[in-house]
Amino acid sequence: MRQRFGLAGRAVVPAPWHWCWLVLLSLSAGAAAQPSRDGAASGPVRSDTQWLQAIQVAAQRVNFTGTVVYQQGGSMRSSRIVHLWDGRSSHERLQMLDGRPREFIRKDLEVRCLFPDARRVLVERGLPGESFPSIGGGAPREILEHYSLKLGSIERVAGVDCQVLVLEPRDALRYGHRLCVEPASSLLLRAETLDLRQEPIDQMAFTDLRINDRIDRALLRPSWSTEGWRVERSDHRPVDLARLGWSISPPAGFRVLRQVERRGAEAARAVYQSVLSDGLATLSVFIDFNDSAPTGGADLAHQHGALSGYSRRIGSALVTVMGEVPPATAKAVAHGVTVTSAPAALPASGLTSAPLR
Repeated sequence: MRQRFGLAGRAVVPAPWHWCWLVLLSLSAGAAAQPSRDGAASGPVRSDTQWLQAIQVAAQRVNFTGTVVYQQGGSMRSSRIVHLWDGRSSHERLQMLDGRPREFIRKDLEVRCLFPDARRVLVERGLPGESFPSIGGGAPREILEHYSLKLGSIERVAGVDCQVLVLEPRDALRYGHRLCVEPASSLLLRAETLDLRQEPIDQMAFTDLRINDRIDRALLRPSWSTEGWRVERSDHRPVDLARLGWSISPPAGFRVLRQVERRGAEAARAVYQSVLSDGLATLSVFIDFNDSAPTGGADLAHQHGALSGYSRRIGSALVTVMGEVPPATAKAVAHGVTVTSAPAALPASGLTSAPLR
């Protein structure tokens, strides 16, 4: 889901933003459904498309502050979030409350990842719908091609009544999702990712929340002065991987959102990245020419909660697939990457330093 307070990749860690969460790469048990008083769901009457549309709009245009807890596998993290819609742009500040101090400051799609221990700012451009409480950047009709939506009961999250919605995948290529939405504002209060047995494998939820309060813009400022910090801007240069000799076979229902040459904060060299999405789930294919890594060897599969990864060698390149998809999907995508002609190694460039404006 995305990207989400995640890794598009979300995340898919609670991404707020795909690449920043890939840099961190760290980060469920769901509560039993409680029926409403009369045993039936209540709230506004909406079509499936209208529900998804309302959630996406609310994530951008509803003012709120709160604390979000994210549980992935055996890990749990919490963060404080402030969100403001000023009539033209969406502004957000996310403070990590566990582990090393980290903050993410977002305006629309530009995200600034603050690392105070290194006195460093990473500026990254995200994808629509990557951050909780959104549900992906795809059009509702695109999402509903691959998921069916069912209304559940009324539950309570952070002391607020919310309507349960269940998105069931139409095949085994993707996970299901159980959402709880505040009916009046359409704000998503809890999101669970469900495995193929319909068991929750990770979840994000507000533990306290204030909706439609007046937001003081001072709350959007970072906790630290960044004067004198090193500022790195990730350089996304669009590429056509097919013309460069690479073929990627997306899973059924997934389409390519973008293909770029880039360098992340921890990468020694630039890499290719292809971002795929079915409108809700997002995964990335990374092609890394890392001369220091050994060639050959066994493939490597890794999973943490809903985040699946699979790595394999193709010649001198390391191909890694990562996203909130079942492990079999990540493996199939990795093995679907082929070389159609001799690929050229990437230049050792991509990350630039520039003043923060």
